[in-house]
Amino acid sequence: MKERSKEVTGKLLLVFFAASAVFFSVWLFLFMKDPTGSQRAVMHTDGNDWFMDWFNVVYYSIGKKPYIWGLTEERSLPPLTFFLLYPFSLLYDYDVTGWVENETRYLSRYAQLPMVAALAVFVFSYLLLFYAMYKSSRKGDCLRSDTGRAVLFLLLFLSGVNIYCLDRGNLQVITAAAVFLYIYLCNDSSDSDHAKGTGRTFGIRAFIGCFCLAFAAALKIFPAVMGILLLYRKKWKEAVCAFVLGVSMYILPFLWMDMPFTEAVGGFIKTLGEHALSYMTVAEFGFSTPVIISLTGLSHGILQIAAYIAAVLSLCTAWILPGWKKIMLLMLMLVMTSGQQGYYCLMFLFLPIVLFFNEEHSWREVVYVLIFAVILSPLQRTSYLGETAIPARAVINMVMIVLYLWLIAEGIRGVLAVRRARSVG
Repeated sequence: MKERSKEVTGKLLLVFFAASAVFFSVWLFLFMKDPTGSQRAVMHTDGNDWFMDWFNVVYYSIGKKPYIWGLTEERSLPPLTFFLLYPFSLLYDYDVTGWVENETRYLSRYAQLPMVAALAVFVFSYLLLFYAMYKSSRKGDCLRSDTGRAVLFLLLFLSGVNIYCLDRGNLQVITAAAVFLYIYLCNDSSDSDHAKGTGRTFGIRAFIGCFCLAFAAALKIFPAVMGILLLYRKKWKEAVCAFVLGVSMYILPFLWMDMPFTEAVGGFIKTLGEHALSYMTVAEFGFSTPVIISLTGLSHGILQIAAYIAAVLSLCTAWILPGWKKIMLLMLMLVMTSGQQGYYCLMFLFLPIVLFFNEEHSWREVVYVLIFAVILSPLQRTSYLGETAIPARAVINMVMIVLYLWLIAEGIRGVLAVRRARSVG
């Protein structure tokens, strides 16, 4: 029976290969046929703003005062991000006299040194990302072929999520890599030095994992929630270590800024609020997107409360779910809760998809495979339901909501079953 389950997993992987390859091939054909047509929408502003997430942050770091000048709602990144990218601002002669009309932010993309430096960072980030997924994929015994892993990783690279992330030049790549490494290093029954017979319960492997979690949280804030995995497993030392490292990575960069500490912290908090307000009308993922509001007739506030309730249920029930489902539920919670997550944040789903194909399955779970293929598809098509336009990302969002709620329901059933068993016992 076990060997048969492994065979089914292998066939499910072929289904995923076929569906993803078809989606990408159709997208590529349509895009090549009409490069200025609808398929260009997989990229931000039709690809005319390429790599500007990177160069904008580099530009904002000039003067070490990122929270008090320019369009501050775009400065809501944690201070570590500006600290790390500040050296890159020294590679080009930027003009900061008029931020709105400024063209040097865009022109710097065509200068050799700034672009080569940016590409070097992203090559390193992708190597780290695929290394983390590769190591994680070797823990089970279903995804046994390196060829199978290579094709799976290639399809993830060719997904609409990654095309968009690469187009933006967003630090989501290294953030996801850090989260995946943390999960690989800390979310395993054999990950401690004690389990290896050294007698220590907290060693260098655990420390690196905690550092990766703190680093990811210091870049994008929301990955801090993944620390719940340490609490599920009662790894108190690791949890304290990750917390201390994370707080340090937030506080120390404020001291680097060329402005009073209190003013820097206040500016950061202010920009977070401005960023949240700006996303209320343009959110693409979560419960309170304009499309969901239009289809349901519910207010943004009510839908956002529903998102918070779903997040609490996720945190309270994810521990009972096995393997990939636990990681997928927590990753979906990261994407769906705040309403401020961009398309590139779906890169968090890469790891649970890899883990899915390294576990045994039945043919009933082909539904999950098709869901993964839809989420990753780069195809762009706008449908209409009445007067409501439903673009491709809105469809992806609704598919993710279904998967999210289904996993929450599974978690609730599992928790109730455990409680019933304990009461009987």
